[in-house]
Amino acid sequence: MIRPDRIKSELLGGVGWRQTTLTGYPVIDAANLISRSGLVFQDACSFVTIQNIYDCQQDDTLSAVNFNTYITNLQNAVILEACQKIESNESDFIQSVNLYPYEKIFNETLEPQNRFVGFKIDSLNKVNILNKISWIELSFDSEATFNLYLYNSNIPSTPIKTQSVTTGANKSVIINVEDWNLVDSATYKGGIFYLGYFESDLAGAKPIKKNYELADLQVSTKCCHIEPVTMDYSSTTINIESLVERNDTYGINFNIESYNDYTELFIRNKSMLYQIIYYQMAEKVFNLIGISVRSNEIERLNKEYINQMGFELYGNRELGIEGIEGKLKRSVDNLKRTLFRKPLIHRSTLR
Repeated sequence: MIRPDRIKSELLGGVGWRQTTLTGYPVIDAANLISRSGLVFQDACSFVTIQNIYDCQQDDTLSAVNFNTYITNLQNAVILEACQKIESNESDFIQSVNLYPYEKIFNETLEPQNRFVGFKIDSLNKVNILNKISWIELSFDSEATFNLYLYNSNIPSTPIKTQSVTTGANKSVIINVEDWNLVDSATYKGGIFYLGYFESDLAGAKPIKKNYELADLQVSTKCCHIEPVTMDYSSTTINIESLVERNDTYGINFNIESYNDYTELFIRNKSMLYQIIYYQMAEKVFNLIGISVRSNEIERLNKEYINQMGFELYGNRELGIEGIEGKLKRSVDNLKRTLFRKPLIHRSTLR
């Protein structure tokens, strides 16, 4: 899997456009002219032109501003398509774990103090693994509304996620959360994650103690190490040095899902993807021209021109001429072998 938002924000501008010299067509803005790789989309083949794109998109009165938005979106789509081709046939799902699934009873509580309580979650610095919290279970003796927080130890003063929750009285409540990803981002790399709440926010509510049979038995996970902890804090800054490992979970349980995530792998090696994005745009523009419904363009795109486009895209196998599709496939295959190397099977005998 890949995370589209991170991929697009990091790879956009790796390849850029050349300013058109034709009158009557939109001026390309500075953002779309950026090419960190030095590659220019129009150089891939003759039919990748601003004229063809403008004439074949559906709105014949599109303004320059909106056209620049259109080609930005086009590049974002091409970036995702290129990454999806590279990661195709690679496995995604690893595991989904309810951390404390066993039966509990609601006959004893823990006494809140003035601490941050919850979990320490160590993702073990596995760059290509995404651990994700999808829901959180709260077990308290009374109804209360407060915030749950997710921290990364590299930013101890500011939570990276905040979720307002409301508990029930002597029952468990499930809170679904979105995008609580335990993974590197643009603002932090590595570190340890901490999930929990400030006891001072409970307003009299008390967490249920895990004191029945297997209630405190944690199911192990393949991709991270998780421990219930408490620590001191000041304002919203958690004090990692004061951390103490605990046996109870302070009314919190959660589900953690693990996936193979190639986002950071692609971002760290993004210079290797630019050639693929370059060829992928040519394929995209060819398809755009092929499905155009703009009648004013049909006259210019005559049969001879369409045939020439097809030759540039597909090449000629009999003559040994490689087209854009062949170059794209070769580039994708080469990068797959580099990023997802499969060791050869060796056969030996015992002596």
